[in-house]
Amino acid sequence: MRHRIHVPLLSDPTIYRESDARAAGEGRFRLLTGERRAEPLQFRAGEIVECSIVTLPDGSKGLLAIRSVSADPEYRSRRTIYGVSGAIVGAIVGAALVLTLDVSLIAASIGAAVGAVIFAFCSVRWGDSAWDVLVRLLGD
Repeated sequence: MRHRIHVPLLSDPTIYRESDARAAGEGRFRLLTGERRAEPLQFRAGEIVECSIVTLPDGSKGLLAIRSVSADPEYRSRRTIYGVSGAIVGAIVGAALVLTLDVSLIAASIGAAVGAVIFAFCSVRWGDSAWDVLVRLLGD
C-alpha cells in the first residue's frame, strides 16, 4: 500500500514535497522512486525514513520524513547480522530439506546455497518479523 509523505528539500528543510512511500514496519516508510525533481530532497528514493505527524503549511495534517533510518550505523550493522544469521540458518535448513529428497553432495550444496540466499534476503528485508515467523513454523 502506498502512502503520501512529505519530504523536506535539501536546500531548505522548511519546504516540503510530497513523495510516495511504502510502509516498512515499526512506523517507518521506504521512499519509492518517483518522478524526477528539479530540486533534490533531503532523503533519496529507497531510503527508510521515520516520520512524524505535523501540521503542513496549508493547515492540514500529514506525515513528514524527519530522519533516515537507513543511514543509521546501528541499523546497518543489525541488518548485516540478520543477513549473516539468515544465510547460516538457510544453508542448514536448505541442505537438510534437499537431503531428504536426494542424498548427494551436489544436492546438499545446491539446497544450502538456495536456502542461504532466501533466508538471508528475508532476514534483511523483514528483520525480527522473519525470525518470528520461522520460530512459529518450527515450533508447531
